[in-house]
Amino acid sequence: MIEEIGLKVLAGIAVALLFSLAIFIHELGHFLAAKWFGLQIDAFSIGFGPALLKKKINGVEYKLGCIPFGGYVALPQLDPSGMDKIQGEQGEKAEAKSEEPPQEERVLVDIAPWKRIVVSIAGPFGNFILAILLALLISWVPSARIRVVDTRVGEVVDKTPAWEAGLRPGDRIDEVNGEKVNTWMEMMVENVLSGNAGKAIFKIDRAGKTLTLEIPFTKHEVMGIQLLEGVYSEAPCMIGGLIPGFPAEEAGLKPGDLLLSVAGVPAWGATHFRELIRKNGAADVDVGVRRGKEILTFRLTPKFDAKANRQLLGVKFTEDDAKAWMMYRDPVDQLTWDALSVFRVLRALVNPKQEGERAAVANSLGGPAMIVIHLYQTVKGGMMDALGFLRMICINLAILNLLPLPVLDGGHVMFACYEIITRRKPHPKVVSTLVTVFASILIALMIFLLCRDIFREYKLSQWRNTIEEKVESK
Repeated sequence: MIEEIGLKVLAGIAVALLFSLAIFIHELGHFLAAKWFGLQIDAFSIGFGPALLKKKINGVEYKLGCIPFGGYVALPQLDPSGMDKIQGEQGEKAEAKSEEPPQEERVLVDIAPWKRIVVSIAGPFGNFILAILLALLISWVPSARIRVVDTRVGEVVDKTPAWEAGLRPGDRIDEVNGEKVNTWMEMMVENVLSGNAGKAIFKIDRAGKTLTLEIPFTKHEVMGIQLLEGVYSEAPCMIGGLIPGFPAEEAGLKPGDLLLSVAGVPAWGATHFRELIRKNGAADVDVGVRRGKEILTFRLTPKFDAKANRQLLGVKFTEDDAKAWMMYRDPVDQLTWDALSVFRVLRALVNPKQEGERAAVANSLGGPAMIVIHLYQTVKGGMMDALGFLRMICINLAILNLLPLPVLDGGHVMFACYEIITRRKPHPKVVSTLVTVFASILIALMIFLLCRDIFREYKLSQWRNTIEEKVESK
C-alpha cells in the first residue's frame, strides 16, 4: 500500500515537471526573443495567480504561480495591460503601489512591428523545438513502444450494427464520409467527427473489391462520442504468456510466437483469434504459428475452463498498447501526424457546411484537467509514452497559440501585421476591448472545460467500476 502511494506521488511529480516543461519552454522562447531585442521585461512566471515563490533579478520578477496550468512573460511594449486580466496581476500591482511612494510613469520605447511578430512567435517556436527533440529522442530508444495500426478490421462481434451492415474481419476501411483514412486512429477521429448523424458511409476494400457500407454508430454512454460497437482493429496475435496445464503449453507453444490462423482461417487480431477458437468449440484444431522465420502448425484440443465458461488454449496475449502519440518511429512522420490532427479538428470547427462536426468537436474537447489526467496515465505506463504525449501537447500548444485571436500569440501577430499593412497602430481602446472580451471568453471556457473534465472523469471511473463488477460476476 505504501509502495503504491509512493509510485502515485512520483507519477504526480513527473506530471507536474513535464507539464511545466512545456510551459517553461514556451515562455522561455518569448523571454529570449524579448531579451535579444532589448524589450522591457517585467515578469517571467510559470503558472498564474498569486505567486508561491518570486524573486526580482535585474529588474525582472521571476515567479512560480499557484495555478500551474500556464505561464506568461510580462512584456509591456508588446501587451501593456491585456494579460493582466488572466494573470491576476491587478490586485498585486494595486497593493504594491499602495506600499510604495508615488513614482513617475515610465515611458516605454515603441518597437517595430516585425520585432513584435518575432517575439510573439518565439514561444510557439520553442514548443516546436522541444517537440522535435522529443521526437528524435523517442526514435533513438529501441524499447519505445511504437506501432501504427492500419485500417484493417480484426474482429466484428456478431449481431452488432456493424456486423448487420456487412462489415467483416479482414476488411480494410479506406474512407469515412468521403474522408480518406490511412490509420485506425484517423478512422476513429472521423467517426467522432461524423456529428450526431448516428451513422456514416464507409468505403471498404475486401480482397481488392470496393464496397460501400452505411454503418450505424453507438454512442459512448459517458463521453457521448460515436463509436463502432464491437469493431476491433487488426493486431499481431503475439503470445505474451502461457497458462500452465493448458493445451498451448503442453503442445510446445512459446511466448513470442505469433499466432497466424485457426483451422486455416487468418486471425486478424487477439479478439478475432479468441472468437475463432470459441466457434471451433472442443474439436481438434490446427493453429498456424510464426516463430522467428519459421511457419509451424500445431494441432491442439481446446480445454474447457469453468471460470471463463468456454474452451481455451491457454494463451495470454501481449497488450495492444498502440497510441496516437506513439505511431511512427520516424520523427517527421509522427510530427506531421501530430500537426495534421490539430488542423483536422480546427477545420471541423470552422467549416460552415458541417454543423455536426462542430458539435462533435465541442462535445469531445478537453481542457487542462483532461491533459493532466492523460499525462498521469501515460507516466504510469512508461516514461517514453509520457514524453510522446508531451511532444503531442507541445505541437498542440504551438499551433493553437498561433491562432489570430487576441490574448493568444497569434493575436499579437495579427495586430502587428495590421500596423505593417496600414502603417498605423490599431486604436488602443479597440485592442483593449478585444483583449478583454477574448480574455473573458478564454477564462470562462477554461473553467467550463475544467468542470466538465472532472465530472466526466468521475462518471468514467464509475462506469469502469460497473464494467469490472459485471466481468467479475460472470
